[in-house]
Amino acid sequence: MQSAFDPMISDISPTFEDCNGIRRKRGKPLVCLGMPLYNHTRFLPKAISSILAQTYHDFRLLVVDDSTEPGPEAIIKRFASLDNRISYVKNTSRKGLVENWRTCFQQAGNPDYFAWVSDHDVWHPEWLESMIKAMNANPEAVLAYPQCVSIDLEGRRHPKKKPFAFSTDGMSEAQRIRAVCRNARKCGYMVYGLFRASALRRSGIFRRVLFPDAILMHELCLQGYFIQVPAELWYRRKNAAFSIARQKRSLFVQKPWYLYLPWPLVNAGVLAWNTVLQPPNKNLKYRYGGMKIALMYLLRKLGHLGDGSWIGSYYEWRHGKKPWIIKLKRHFKNRRLSKAARKTKI
Repeated sequence: MQSAFDPMISDISPTFEDCNGIRRKRGKPLVCLGMPLYNHTRFLPKAISSILAQTYHDFRLLVVDDSTEPGPEAIIKRFASLDNRISYVKNTSRKGLVENWRTCFQQAGNPDYFAWVSDHDVWHPEWLESMIKAMNANPEAVLAYPQCVSIDLEGRRHPKKKPFAFSTDGMSEAQRIRAVCRNARKCGYMVYGLFRASALRRSGIFRRVLFPDAILMHELCLQGYFIQVPAELWYRRKNAAFSIARQKRSLFVQKPWYLYLPWPLVNAGVLAWNTVLQPPNKNLKYRYGGMKIALMYLLRKLGHLGDGSWIGSYYEWRHGKKPWIIKLKRHFKNRRLSKAARKTKI
């Protein structure tokens, strides 16, 4: 099997250039885009239209529908009747976000590159072509993603949100590990980039844990570079506020038992298991890198122990985010105000 670090083997497998000048193997799908669906219809037509309008058009769009309502299926089938690049799969029963994301990749076949795409965002026409060119120009890269523009529900740019910038291009493995563990705070942005499919498969795709996008990025950094294309090619629409409780509801239909344990401990344990005890690469250097990642992740997330529980975490205490803390602060504030009012009367 060809390594993710090997150059394109054009001298072994016959290749040809498509209309975009990007070389691919004859008869093999180069790119698969996986779209996991769940009941959303408002922005779905615009999202699909922007994907089908890509200047690089030789791709397959695989839609895996986890919806409990008929609306998304009707929209997808209408587009599929007009464009044969769209494949549609309907889950027989609801799987939840993690399993549906995994299914998107598992049903993709054997592409060179894979990307998840959402049902509510918008992509610049040159998004896919730019990502493919960046990956082909950097054989050791495992991920390429563009600058992201945050937009509201009406499609207007958020004026206060600056584009997220992060890249590990040219770094050593030790530098990549430190950079990802300390600075990669927007894994939810990077997970919508273009992946080298072989590296994604070795990293377990999407682990069955909270914050699976962050775990994926930590595992992937052991295999190669993350490249950011310096162009605003993706418009991300934020349609819901984040919370641990909401993530637990959306990620899993049947919650695994370990979701009731502190998630920083669980995630650090998952990283250690998959990169140190049962790694895809058996050499000691890979295991040592995995051990550093697991330890650095745990140390960085210790302040979040208790996130999502009634008692809360140090982070939630400090920012006063738990309901009982808010009530307590309100109680003492009211007492201070009443004391001040009594003093004024005297």
